[in-house]
Amino acid sequence: MQQPELGRRLTALRKEKNLTQEELVEKSHVSVRTIQRIEAGEVLPRMSTVKILLGALGEHYDSFFAKPVQAMEIPKSTLPIVNRNTLLIAALAGAVYLVAQSILGAMDIAWIINHTGWELRENTIYTGLTVVMVISYTLFARGFIALGTVFEHPLLKIVSYVLIIATGLKGIFDVASLSVELADTLWLPYAVIAILFGALSIVFGVSLIRLQDGMGEICRVAGILEIIIGCTLVTVVLFFVTYIILIPATVLEILVLYRGYEYLSRSDTPQLAGD
Repeated sequence: MQQPELGRRLTALRKEKNLTQEELVEKSHVSVRTIQRIEAGEVLPRMSTVKILLGALGEHYDSFFAKPVQAMEIPKSTLPIVNRNTLLIAALAGAVYLVAQSILGAMDIAWIINHTGWELRENTIYTGLTVVMVISYTLFARGFIALGTVFEHPLLKIVSYVLIIATGLKGIFDVASLSVELADTLWLPYAVIAILFGALSIVFGVSLIRLQDGMGEICRVAGILEIIIGCTLVTVVLFFVTYIILIPATVLEILVLYRGYEYLSRSDTPQLAGD
């Protein structure tokens, strides 16, 4: 049996047994990266590996291959409810978010240095960019929620949801703070915000590192950068370093989302009896 049919049938059998990939790893002692690549149709495993997986799934080798293709197709209800276009939109939104956040960061630093309020024009520009940033980040983070669904990583989904909420609330606070003329009065609330986002970035980074078995080395690098961002934010005084690391970290995360889009594109290929 060739790929991607083998991967689809193994995925169907695993889901029929109500097992996650991590649970199958524990039962078979086959690495999660290997299982994910087999199920995605990226590699054709040795028969010995297939036998180990089937044994862990309680399926006999001969009976598995004797079943007709139609009997082993993945039911729609067992597929992750994820539209691959969600990941493509998320990747594009990530680029918009990066531009908006970079401009906002530069404006924040200028505002802190000048210690004075802005005119109506600057306030309008800042408010508009903040709205764009919040919307684009929401779409961006939805991509990681989708990846958490596909690769069965609940921590990635949870922290992404929390980051969406936190980013929205921070955006509201940022716009509200425009009426404050003295930047010194905002140090305490922004210090608390920095610590909160620092902690979330660290958790998000750990989640990305755990995703490397399914998405490759790029997730580990992006995760490490997110952890560094989190550490600089937690210190508060080094928050400005965040704007430097944010660019490569976000670019890598965009690439992760696009790789996820390609992964789903392969998995969504219709299964036919002649495959």
